[in-house]
Amino acid sequence: MQIQTSRFGLLNLEETTFICFPWGIPGFENLKRYVLLQHRDGPFQWLQAVDDPDVAFVVCPPEVVGVLYRIGSDQGKPIRVEKAEDLAVFVLVSFDRAGKNIRAHLRSPLLVNAATREGYQWILDAEDLPKVTVPAPQKEPGKTSTP
Repeated sequence: MQIQTSRFGLLNLEETTFICFPWGIPGFENLKRYVLLQHRDGPFQWLQAVDDPDVAFVVCPPEVVGVLYRIGSDQGKPIRVEKAEDLAVFVLVSFDRAGKNIRAHLRSPLLVNAATREGYQWILDAEDLPKVTVPAPQKEPGKTSTP
């Protein structure tokens, strides 16, 4: 399938690489299908909406910013996670205007079942989770990736 994106131009993608967010992502509930694209050689990826060329989020594993989540079986139920190794966790990040620092949004990680390719955004109740700012690595653009 071909999709046109504002950041990456025309992409040829297999539908088997799509990640379905059955409830959408808060603020983007109408968009259900996404694909992960490698940002550069580093740990960052783009979560590109399949059905809107202008919607894409930069994500990374939480370990990149020094965070580990305790994820219980209840958090995996909405996306039918049966084995821990099938669960991929990402945090949304934003870059400062200079591109030198990133801010990780830790209160709302994305949980993805790599086996079923379903995901959802887990909104945490913890009021004390900080946002973390770390230097952004400098690498070259890459290619499509899957969780």
